[in-house]
Amino acid sequence: MRKLSFIHLIVLLCLSVFAFSTHSTAQEKDGLLKVYFMDVGQGDAIFIETPNGNQVLIDGGPDNKVIQELSKVMPFYDRDIDMIIASHPHADHVAGLIEVLERYDVKNVLQAKEDYNSPVVPVWIEAVRNEGANEIEAISGNVIDLGNGATLTIIHPFISVAGTLLKNPHDAVVVAILKYGALEVMLTGDMEAKVERRLMLEGYDLKSDILKVGHHGSKTSTTSEILSAVAPEVAFIQVGAKNRYGHPSPEVLSRLEKFGIKYYRNDLDGTVKVVSDGQSYQIIRSN
Repeated sequence: MRKLSFIHLIVLLCLSVFAFSTHSTAQEKDGLLKVYFMDVGQGDAIFIETPNGNQVLIDGGPDNKVIQELSKVMPFYDRDIDMIIASHPHADHVAGLIEVLERYDVKNVLQAKEDYNSPVVPVWIEAVRNEGANEIEAISGNVIDLGNGATLTIIHPFISVAGTLLKNPHDAVVVAILKYGALEVMLTGDMEAKVERRLMLEGYDLKSDILKVGHHGSKTSTTSEILSAVAPEVAFIQVGAKNRYGHPSPEVLSRLEKFGIKYYRNDLDGTVKVVSDGQSYQIIRSN
């Protein structure tokens, strides 16, 4: 079992750098980055296993289906997760994380810490408190050193929103870029056009090989402008079958096709795995 810590190493020019120690299970140190876009129904859940075996779960979907999916990709004896990240406190992202906190030893929890009037929020806050994990506020500039050259860089929110009551948590969504060698993956949560514009106006280099489509393919996200700025080769849409929202929207699918971007959908493809050695990558569908 891992005994990992999450240590604030250095603050330099307002850039916070955090680092994991190396995973202790030798057979998992295969030099490959694995990213699973999990089929958890109408919600997000992305599991990352780094080249040295560190594990990060971004969002957990709407219920305990994430537990079933984790059991497929983690050894039965592995009951630790190094970090979970809540992109924002909507139930289709954090309800499953509450289940994860109950069943796994989670070392670190990263979130924007905004307030939101929802029945799931006090349950989520209590679950994090009971876990006793290190709590880290997500702010643009935080860099998480995942080991072996893999990093996760937070690019949104720009400023602290801790304790701020928000009408729309999408305005403070945690957006990150995962890097390993030449591979870059943009992870967006429920990012909408408003945040997309902010990122472009701030002058971020958003170019990424892979894009997690914002807000389950809602027409309020994934504008032509952001697709041009990111210029992904591949996109993933986390969406449940026959969902009541009509996600993904025809408008977003049309934009992806117009830009020649190959896309995968959890409702059609099941859980989809990306494997990379830092130079090239392979995509494996479960359906």
